[in-house]
Amino acid sequence: MKWITGIAVLCLAASAPVWGVDGERPNFLIVLGDDISASTIGCYGSDNPNTTPHIDQLAKESIRFTNMFVSQAVCGPARAELYTGLQPQRNGCNQNHKATKKGTLSIVHHLGKLGYRVGLTGKTHFKPASVYPFEKVKGFEANCNVKGIGKESWSSVEEFITRDADQPFCMVIASVHAHAPWDAGDTSRWELDQLKLPPHMVDTEETRHFFREYLAEVRLFDEQVRKAQALLEKAKLDENTVLIVLDENGAGMPCGKWTNYDWGVRSACLIKWPGLANGAFVTDALAQYCDIVPTLIEAAGGESPSNLDGKSLLPLLTGKTKKHREKAFFVYNSGPEGPPFSSRAVTDGRFKLMWNLTPKNLFAVRTINGFDYGYVDKKDPNRHVRKLYLSWLEKAKKDPAAEKMVQRFRKQPEFQLYDLNADPWEMNNLANNPEYSERLRELKESISGWMTQQEDNGKLKHEK
Repeated sequence: MKWITGIAVLCLAASAPVWGVDGERPNFLIVLGDDISASTIGCYGSDNPNTTPHIDQLAKESIRFTNMFVSQAVCGPARAELYTGLQPQRNGCNQNHKATKKGTLSIVHHLGKLGYRVGLTGKTHFKPASVYPFEKVKGFEANCNVKGIGKESWSSVEEFITRDADQPFCMVIASVHAHAPWDAGDTSRWELDQLKLPPHMVDTEETRHFFREYLAEVRLFDEQVRKAQALLEKAKLDENTVLIVLDENGAGMPCGKWTNYDWGVRSACLIKWPGLANGAFVTDALAQYCDIVPTLIEAAGGESPSNLDGKSLLPLLTGKTKKHREKAFFVYNSGPEGPPFSSRAVTDGRFKLMWNLTPKNLFAVRTINGFDYGYVDKKDPNRHVRKLYLSWLEKAKKDPAAEKMVQRFRKQPEFQLYDLNADPWEMNNLANNPEYSERLRELKESISGWMTQQEDNGKLKHEK
C-alpha cells in the first residue's frame, strides 16, 4: 500500500506544472526572523547603516515585496498563518500562545502529500503537534527568551537537506533573532548619539541603548541568512532551491509587535527563485503570509485547497500579473491579562484604516505597560522593554511631544486613518477629516465584510 501511495504522489506531481530547474520539483528553504520590523533592514530603507549587508545583497538577486504583511503582529498567530495558509480567526490562533484548531492542515501535510520531507529547526511557538508535525531538526536555539546568542549548529540542517537527492525538501530555519532580551551581537557598528530612531519613539538614553542592542540582533539574523545561502551552495542545491527570507512581525517595542501599526504588520519578504525566467524584481503588490503555503503547493505540483485564505503568488512571480490582492487585512486581540483590546485594520496599499473595537479600554501589553492595570512581573521586574517604556513616561512628565507619543500607544481612538504614501509612519490621523469620510466609510465596510468572511464577531473570550 505504501508503494502504491508513493506512485500516486509521483504521478500527481508529474501531471502538474513544475517550477524548478530542468523540470525538477524545487526545494524550499524558509529563513524566518523573530520580531524584526522591515524598516530596520537595509533594502527596506533602514535609517541606520550596517544592519543587513547579506540580506541587501540577496535582495538584488530576488523578488522583493514592498507590501507583504502578516495578519497579526504576534509570534504565535504569525507562524500559524504562515504554516497553515489561513488567517488568525479561521485557523484558531488569534491570540498569542493559543492553539490552532485541531484538524487544521499545515504546510507539513500539504507538502508531505506531494512527497516532500518537511523539517524545522529553532523556534516553534505553535500547537498542537498534530497540526504541525514537522521533523524537528536539531541545531538552532528554540527558546526565544534565551539570554545571549543561543545555540547555533548547522550540521543537522545540512544532513536534512542532503539526506536524499531524489526527495525534495522544505526546511524552515526559525531564528530567535531579534526577539528580546536584546543582549546579543556586536553593537560597536553604531554610535548611540548617531542612531536614528523611528519617529514614533521617545528619544531617551534607554531607548537608544535598547534600540542599538536590537540592531545588533538583526545583524545576527543577517548572518544566519548568509550561512543558509552558503550551505545551499556547498551542497550544490542553490540552483534548485527556492530561498524565502521573512522577518516575522515587528520589533517587540511600543507600536510594533502587538499592534496593527505598519511597524508591526509590514514584513520584509525576499524570494530567490532560480527556476523563474525573471527572478529578480521589486513588486508593490499586496500580499500576506497566508499566500506562502498555496504558492509552495502549486510550485510542488499540487493543487491548493479552495478553503485557504491564501492565494498562490505564482502568477505574480512569473509575470502573468502585477497585482495580487485588492486589500490586506489585520487583526489584533489582546491576551487574557489586563483590559480586553480588540482591533481590526485594512490597507488598500495607500490608505490604512485601524478600527478599535474596544475604544473605551486602555491599550496595554503585559511585558511593556502591564503595571498600568496592576500586573506584577515576578519573573523579570526590570524587563528590558519595560525599562524603555518607563523612561518614556518619565520624559513625558515635562515634554509634551513625549507625552503625545505615550498616549499614541496607550489610548487609541476608535478610528485611525492614514495616507501611507504621505505619512508612512502613521503620525497624522485623518479619521476626523471630512475630506476623507468616504474613504473611511469604504474601508470600514471592507473590514466588516472581511470579519463576516472570517466568522469574526470581534469579541474576546475574556471580555466581561
